[in-house]
Amino acid sequence: MSELKKSPPISKYLPACLKQNTSGWVIEYYALEPQKNILQRKQVRIKRVVSRYRNKRDAREHALEICETINQKLRGGWSPFFVGDNARLYVPLPEVLHKFVAESVRDKRSATLRTYKSFATILERWSVKNCKNIYCSLFSRLLAIQFLDAAYSSGVSARTYNNYIKQGRLFFNWAKEKCYCKENPFDNIKLKQKPQKTRTIIPPEVRDTVKNYLTKDNPNFLCVCELVYFALIRPNEIKNLRVGDINFEGKFITVSGEFAKNHKTRHAALNDDLIERLAVMKRDVPKDYYIFGWGCQPSKTKIPDNSFTKLWAKTRKHLALPQAMQLYSFRDTGIYEMLKSGVDDLTVMQHADHSSLDITTIYANHADAALVEKVRAAKVMF
Repeated sequence: MSELKKSPPISKYLPACLKQNTSGWVIEYYALEPQKNILQRKQVRIKRVVSRYRNKRDAREHALEICETINQKLRGGWSPFFVGDNARLYVPLPEVLHKFVAESVRDKRSATLRTYKSFATILERWSVKNCKNIYCSLFSRLLAIQFLDAAYSSGVSARTYNNYIKQGRLFFNWAKEKCYCKENPFDNIKLKQKPQKTRTIIPPEVRDTVKNYLTKDNPNFLCVCELVYFALIRPNEIKNLRVGDINFEGKFITVSGEFAKNHKTRHAALNDDLIERLAVMKRDVPKDYYIFGWGCQPSKTKIPDNSFTKLWAKTRKHLALPQAMQLYSFRDTGIYEMLKSGVDDLTVMQHADHSSLDITTIYANHADAALVEKVRAAKVMF
């Protein structure tokens, strides 16, 4: 049985030569178009160059010198496709991912940046393994689907799968804006239906237990929990709060848009209990100190990213609370309690820093153990 013959490799160029057509002399050569992997003709019109000479012989000699210059560049690996407006279409995907992360370092919150870095690393590793040295502009919809299928088959959740789609869209939109590609391969890929998020509220009796324990064990961390519950400040926002952000006269604390999830500066209301705790903490502390710095104390050094999570895990374990009760559950509970107590939706939306009322009303769907009694007590008659 005869062996199949391999297709000969495509030459990267055909040398430049001088030609004459109806419009005059042109220099013609072929170069490999990387995106289509075919030789594409290029022409250099030299009508103006020729017009400078009195006789054709001298003009021809100059034109042949231009041909030789182009051929030297082609032999050295130069390509006309890597210059001008199209140059960025031939930048490898890993290099573009690195540029994206580098630019994000200046503009994004640390939590968001970690997400970007993680996605960029995962996509880069997959591309190096499955389509090494591919240009960002050649990363197709098929490759995007293959990447997502590989991730899902490895056991990631529907939520993570959907996050990859969203992060892929975000990255390629950035790359498209920066002229590294012309299309977004993650556009129009359907999200997977994910299980409804179970939001666990922390009932009053549990909050009392937590308060009694932390009052003795770690009163500063109790202040963190109360900021999450009443001021509705996210844990990642709390770690960036400084002493100078507290306004005791106005009874609010300023959350800078630089660190806020929605990038908008807002004033979060404080109750009397919080004001008292914060007043004790801020005694003789410089305004530029973090309220919850190293060791959950006012400090010039910011608290490590996972410290609040660890402190809450320790508290939850000591009090034998269910795993579903997260530190963030205090925020869910605060929103739920405000809605149930009659605070209007718009006020809660603004206080919680939500982008729409639709998001706010989701929090009204928690299971209410006293719902039956409340309905019966209303005594609505037919």
